[in-house]
Amino acid sequence: MRILVSAGRLFVAHWPALLTLGLLGVAVRNGAMWGAVELSQWNSFVAQLLLIMSPLGYLVPVVGMLWVCRDSLPNLRVPGPTSPGPTMPYPGRPGHLPGMLPGARAPMMPSEGRERRLIDVALSVLVPFLVVYEVEGLMDADRAQFVNEAAADEMFNDIFTAEGIDFTSRLGVWSGWTLVAIVACAFVLRWLLGRLEGKLGFLGIAVLGGCLEIYWTNQVAGQIETIELGLWNVAADRQLVAAAVGTVGVAQESVGDAGNTAVAFLADGIAAVFESLDIVLIAPLAWLAIGAVVLGHKLMEPPSTEHQWLDRMTWLPGGLRSLLESLTEDLRARFSALWNGLKMIVHGGLGPMLVFCLGYLVVMRVPYGVGWLVRTVTGPVETNTWLAFSAMEAGAGLAISLALAAALIAATVDALVERGLVVQEEEDDAAAGPATARRTSRTRDHRIPAVPA
Repeated sequence: MRILVSAGRLFVAHWPALLTLGLLGVAVRNGAMWGAVELSQWNSFVAQLLLIMSPLGYLVPVVGMLWVCRDSLPNLRVPGPTSPGPTMPYPGRPGHLPGMLPGARAPMMPSEGRERRLIDVALSVLVPFLVVYEVEGLMDADRAQFVNEAAADEMFNDIFTAEGIDFTSRLGVWSGWTLVAIVACAFVLRWLLGRLEGKLGFLGIAVLGGCLEIYWTNQVAGQIETIELGLWNVAADRQLVAAAVGTVGVAQESVGDAGNTAVAFLADGIAAVFESLDIVLIAPLAWLAIGAVVLGHKLMEPPSTEHQWLDRMTWLPGGLRSLLESLTEDLRARFSALWNGLKMIVHGGLGPMLVFCLGYLVVMRVPYGVGWLVRTVTGPVETNTWLAFSAMEAGAGLAISLALAAALIAATVDALVERGLVVQEEEDDAAAGPATARRTSRTRDHRIPAVPA
C-alpha cells in the first residue's frame, strides 16, 4: 500500500505538469499520424520518419513525467555539484545496490568521452518501450490506421492519375534484406556520430543519434509481425509439423465429441493464460525497466571494457581490432543501463513488482472509465456529435492514464531501490559474521542503546 500512497502523493504534487505533458503527447501522436499520411504521397521515407513521432508521443511524455517526479524520490535523487565526491557515500543514494555506482559521478561514454546522458542510452529505453507498445496493441493500431488512411487516399485520389495506384512505394514496405541493411548502417552511423560528438561536443549530434536509433528500432518492430507470419508459413510446410498435426487429428477422433469438448476447453484456458501474461506481467516489467533507466541511468555502473572474444582472435590486424573494440564498447554502453535496470528490479523483490502489476492493470483502464463518466454526464447523443468529441474524450483518457502510470512507475522504482538496499545490507551483515552484524544493527537502529564499556 505504501507504493500506492507514494504514487498518489506524486500525482497530487505534480499533476499540472503531468497532465500537460500527457495532453502534449496526445497532440503529437495525432499530428504525426495526419502528417505522415499527407507526406506519404510525396515521399514514403520522410513519411516513415514522421510516423516515428506517433509512438514518441506515448514515450516522451512518460519520460518527462518521470523526470518531473525524480526530485521527489529520496532513493533516486541525483546529487548536485555540492554533493559528496565519488569516494564518499551519499545519504539516500543507492550506492551499494548491485549494478549501481557508489559515488556521485555518472559513468563515462566511450565514444563521446563525457558523462552519460539519457539520450546516450535511448536504446535501453526503446527496447522495453517497444515491448509495451506491441503488447498494448498500439503499434498494430498505428500501423493499421496509417495503412488504411494512406491506402484510401491513394485509391480515391490517384486512381485516375498518370502514375496510377502504387501502394508499396507509398506505404514504405521494405524487403528483409533492406531492413538488415538499415539496421547495420544505423549501428555504424550511431558509432560514427558518437565519435564526432566526442570531438565537437555538440548536443545536437547526440539528439540525431537518438533519432537514428528510434528510426531503426521502429522499422524492425513494424516488420516483426510479417516475419512471424513468414516463419509460421515455413514451419507449416515442414514434415515434422505436418506429422504433429496429423497425430492431433487422430487423437481427436479417438476421444469422441465429449473428449474434444473437454480438450478444447482446457486448451482455450491454457491459451488464455499465456495470452494474458504479456499484459499482466511482461508490459508492467517493461515499464519498470523504462523507469529504472530514466531515473537511475546516471547512478548505474559502466559496462565492462574486457573483450574476451577479441582476445582470442590474435590473427586480427591491430587497426581492425581497435575498430571492433570501439564498436563493442559503444554497443555495451547503449544497452548496459537496461541490464543494470533489470538487475535493480530483481534485487528489489517480488512484493513491489506485484503491487505495480495490479496497479498497472487499473491505470490502463482509466480511458474506459473516462468514457463511462462522459456518457453518464452527457447521456445519449447523436452519432455525429459523438464523433466530433470522441477524439477529445480519448485524448483526455490517455493523458490521465499516462500521468497516473508515470507516478506509479516512479514510486515503484523508488521502492525497489529502497528494498534492494535493505536486502543488500542484510546480505553484507550475514557475510560479515554475527559480531559485525550485531554492531551494524545497533548502528542502524538508534533505539537500541549502546553497550556500556
